[in-house]
Amino acid sequence: MIDQATIARIRDAIDIVQVIGDFVPLKRQGSDYVACCPFHQEKTPSFHVSPSRQYFNCFGCHEKGNAIGFLMKHEQMTYVEALKWLGNKYGIEVNDVQESFEEIQKKNHRDSLLIINEYAGKYFTNALLNTEEGRSVGLSYFRERGFTDETIKEFQLGYSKKEKDAFTKDAIAAGYKKNLLLELGLSVEKQDGPYAGEISDKFHERVMFPIRSVNGKIVAFGGRILSSEKSPVKYMNSPESEIYHKKKVLYGLYEARNAISQSKNCYLVEGYTDVISMHQAGIQNVVASCGTALTDEQVLLLKRFTQKITIIYDGDQAGVNAALKGINLFLQKGMNVKVVLIPGGEDPDSFARTHKREEIEDFLEKSEEDFIVYQFRNLSKNLNGDPYEEGKMINEIALSVSMIDDAGIRSAYITRASDLLGIGREDFTEKVNALRQERMSQASSYQSGQRQYVSRQDPNAYRRATGQKTPADKAEDELRKSEQDLLYLLLKFGRQTLHNLNNAMVGVEKVYEPSVAEYIKQTLQVDGLQITDPVLKKIYDLYFENIKAGDSTTEVERFFMSSMEQEISDTAIEILSSSYRFRSEKIENSVESLGKNLSSVLPRTVYVYKSKVINSRLATLRSKLLGLDPSQEEESKMLTRQIQQLSTIKSRLLREAKFAK
Repeated sequence: MIDQATIARIRDAIDIVQVIGDFVPLKRQGSDYVACCPFHQEKTPSFHVSPSRQYFNCFGCHEKGNAIGFLMKHEQMTYVEALKWLGNKYGIEVNDVQESFEEIQKKNHRDSLLIINEYAGKYFTNALLNTEEGRSVGLSYFRERGFTDETIKEFQLGYSKKEKDAFTKDAIAAGYKKNLLLELGLSVEKQDGPYAGEISDKFHERVMFPIRSVNGKIVAFGGRILSSEKSPVKYMNSPESEIYHKKKVLYGLYEARNAISQSKNCYLVEGYTDVISMHQAGIQNVVASCGTALTDEQVLLLKRFTQKITIIYDGDQAGVNAALKGINLFLQKGMNVKVVLIPGGEDPDSFARTHKREEIEDFLEKSEEDFIVYQFRNLSKNLNGDPYEEGKMINEIALSVSMIDDAGIRSAYITRASDLLGIGREDFTEKVNALRQERMSQASSYQSGQRQYVSRQDPNAYRRATGQKTPADKAEDELRKSEQDLLYLLLKFGRQTLHNLNNAMVGVEKVYEPSVAEYIKQTLQVDGLQITDPVLKKIYDLYFENIKAGDSTTEVERFFMSSMEQEISDTAIEILSSSYRFRSEKIENSVESLGKNLSSVLPRTVYVYKSKVINSRLATLRSKLLGLDPSQEEESKMLTRQIQQLSTIKSRLLREAKFAK
């Protein structure tokens, strides 16, 4: 963890315009900056960055937060990684402070795995470039594929020696632990036979392709054998580990992410060399799924950078099938899908090596097909007038169209498909709607089954799963809304003095003209109350710990909105945004109106808050009372007494409220 003093220095140094401007082109508009949102596709800018409040807000997709929140979402950083990135940007040394033993162990373990992979990457690159075997075998192979020194360096390509335990011996000699080498799959151990317990290199005699996370860390390796006689397995990848989950990683994304964001398109290919050759040819917005079937997680990862995906697979049947499978996954996630097939038995690797950049770009632009056209062309090849096969084709295309949630886009594709298929638009629409209904019914059935299981295990969890709320839940929600109103007045008007205040609510008889903050603090202390929502409680405590008498409202707002704790900044932005609806007052809901009427607004808001506290406690006690068995007579009497006591307090509050009107 990072100490609070360092966090405060980082917070004071941050300029959110500079931070977001490193990733998104911002244009000044009045006192704010605007851009097309990096989190969803749009043509008209709705993404606003406020330098005065140090937060961003998209009025389209409703993403919002401070600089650290932006880095965590846009760059997939953890909280600590974002702090360290900001510290590096502003020249602030960031040191970790004491963490729990378990946290330290987990962090150290993960760091150790990453460090070993970094060592392995350098080891394999050195073996490729600086050993006779590496140059004659590995480097020769890469040269044959046309890879330049610059490309080899950028993708950190390498070679694992023929000697079966060369890497393992050197890694252990360098101080790296055997169990971690085995966990990462860099080394393997024989389990039986005369050589049981012997450790060797998993990737020996293979050229090596480091697989990096979106932040550039080596999380795994792919190794290619150069002779089919040596091993029937052409490509071999690292096993999954704490730092590598193959369904969440795309090869080449680290190198491609800026190009993808700039071009607003990503080319998806099959293999490592496809990515590298395309990248070297100048087509840098390209990634691969590392030889695995495309996953939902990979699709969502790509969607962070672009709404458009162009699938480029080989023109053989395997490539066609892979493209067909990928289309529906992208459509389900609301992406714009195009397809390109490389003709003449070539793949993206060979095509990129034999054509200039301009030729490749021209080919991709002219060969790009809408997924409907692509499906129709490939599925209609072998119909031979067979009605059964024709029906299957119609169903296949209708299924893809049914995946599109946007009604307008779906309607356009229905028109396109019905024209291509030569069937009536109404008939095709009916087919698409039936498939959508079937899909939704299946999802509903699954969710229903899950809810039934949960209901048997935990009735309260069942209510949450089905969206039902108990009276206690509803009372708790109402209490949080009231607490938000109280915090709104504290943050907006905390230093403002209250004049002509009726003092009955706080038990003060003499002339009493406190600030809003003093009034709120004293009224809560009188009845021994505390804010119940944990985030709102943090904000409340931080206010009285950090806000000084001379601080302006703008300084107060900035303090909380730019907090390094994401939950605090998000909640502060929610409360202080211009769209916040103050619930405890019936007067015009504006800062000006509330500010002019604080001497009456604040006591009534406090009354509402106290009444919600009592309602919440009463609802909880009644819920407990209803859940008791008849045999629990003593506990029943105790709960009944507590309910009666709270009811008496509530009556007193009603009387006091008359003085606040």
